[in-house]
Amino acid sequence: EEKKEQEKTEGEEKKEEEKKDEENKEDEKKEEKTEVDEGAKEEKKEENNEEEKKEEEKQDEPMEEESEEETEPPKVELTDEEKKLCFAPKSVSDLSTKEMSKYFASFSIPEKAEGFAEIKFEWQKDAAAKEYLRQKVLEKKRTCRIENLAPSQWFNETLKAFEEKLKEWQAKQVAFKGSEAGKASAAKKAEKKEGEEEEPKEERDIDSVEDVADVGGGVPLFKDFGFEDWALLQLRYELFLLQAAYKKDVDDSDRPGITDAHLGFYYNRYYRKNFSPKSYGADTNQDLAKLVKDSIAWEGDVLTSPLTCEPTDTSFFVKATETNRRERQRRLDAGDETSRLKIAPDAMKKAGSGSGAKGGGSGAKGGKKGGGKGWKK
Repeated sequence: EEKKEQEKTEGEEKKEEEKKDEENKEDEKKEEKTEVDEGAKEEKKEENNEEEKKEEEKQDEPMEEESEEETEPPKVELTDEEKKLCFAPKSVSDLSTKEMSKYFASFSIPEKAEGFAEIKFEWQKDAAAKEYLRQKVLEKKRTCRIENLAPSQWFNETLKAFEEKLKEWQAKQVAFKGSEAGKASAAKKAEKKEGEEEEPKEERDIDSVEDVADVGGGVPLFKDFGFEDWALLQLRYELFLLQAAYKKDVDDSDRPGITDAHLGFYYNRYYRKNFSPKSYGADTNQDLAKLVKDSIAWEGDVLTSPLTCEPTDTSFFVKATETNRRERQRRLDAGDETSRLKIAPDAMKKAGSGSGAKGGGSGAKGGKKGGGKGWKK
C-alpha cells in the first residue's frame, strides 16, 4: 500500500510538472508574439516616417517652382476684340432678359440738370461715354424683341377688314361655281383633252382687271382658286401687314424691322396664332418667303416688302396669287411635279386660334371656320 501511495504521489507530481511545462511554453510563445508585434509596429512606424519625409520633399519642390514662376510671370496678349472692351463680360446679367428688353432703350448718361452737384468721367470723357452707350443701345435694339409691344387699333381694324373681304371673295367663288356659267366652265375643263391648251380668252390679263370679284360677266378672278391658293393669299397679306404694322407701331428708325429670329414671336403677338413654315412645306422662314416673293422679301435677316401699295389695297394680293397659280399650273401641265404645293390644313387658321389666344378655333377646323367654304376643292 505504501508503494501504491508513493506511485500515486509521483504520478500527480509528474502531471503538475507537465502542466507547468505547458504553461511555461505558452508564456514563451506569448512573449515571442509580443516581441514580433512590437517589431512590426516599429517597422511600420519607420515606413510611415519615411513616407512623411517623401511627401514633405514633394511639397517642397513645387513651392520652389512656384516661387520661380512668380518672379517671372507669363506674358498675356489680348485679342483685338478684347482690347475694344472697357468692362469684363459678366456670366450672369444684372437684369433678366425680359426686364432688360423693357427698359434698355431709356438708358442714359447722368446730367447735371437731374440734380447732380458734380459728374466725373473716369475712363472716357462725356462725349465718348455717351457714344459708347448709344452704340450699346443700338445693338440691343437690333437684336432684342419688344416684349411689351401690342397690336395697334389701326392693325386690328385693317386685319378685320381683310378677313371680311376674304370671306366675301370665298362666298363669291362658291356662288359662281353653283351658277350656270360656273357649271359650264367646270364641264368644259372636264371635257378638255390631255395636252390641249386652253383658249386664250379664258385667261384675262391680270394687270388690266379693275374688280377682282368680277372680271366680266360675273366671273371672279379667283374662280379657280384651290385651298393652297387661298392659304398663300392669306399668307401674303398677313406677312405684308405684319411688317407694315411693326414699323407703324414701333415708330423707331433704329429698329429696321422684324428679324428672322423673332418672326414667330411677333406673328403670334399680332395674329394670336402659332407660326410654322412647315405648314406650307417650307423648312425655314427664308424658304417660306420664296413662296410669296412678290409680296415679301428678306433684306439680310430683316423682313421687308418690295411693294409700295397700302395694306388697304387687298386686290393686289389676289392678282399676285392668281399670277402665281397660273404659272404653277403651267409647270404642272408640263410635268414639273416639284411645283406642286404641300400645304397643311392648319395653314388657314383664323387669327386668334393659336395657343393662349381667346376665341377662334385651332388646327384645320379653325381654318375652315375662318375661310368659309370657298377654298374647298
